[in-house]
Amino acid sequence: MENISFQPDEITVDAGTTVTWTNQDSIAHTTTSEETVWDSGNLQDGDTFSFTFDEPGTYAYFCEIHPDRMRATITVEG
Repeated sequence: MENISFQPDEITVDAGTTVTWTNQDSIAHTTTSEETVWDSGNLQDGDTFSFTFDEPGTYAYFCEIHPDRMRATITVEG
């Protein structure tokens, strides 16, 4: 999370991969699954949140605070 965006905004990982988000902005952000698979809650500058993707699929997510600007996708391959 940097410059009010997820960077990168699309990634592909293998099942079993743990993804860690780090807020590098001076304002709060969240990482929130559109399907309510995970929700980090508010992350302040320097805070991190990790989630392990065990199931293959495509996971869209957004920032609840900046939903118009911060959206991204993780594709998990089996």
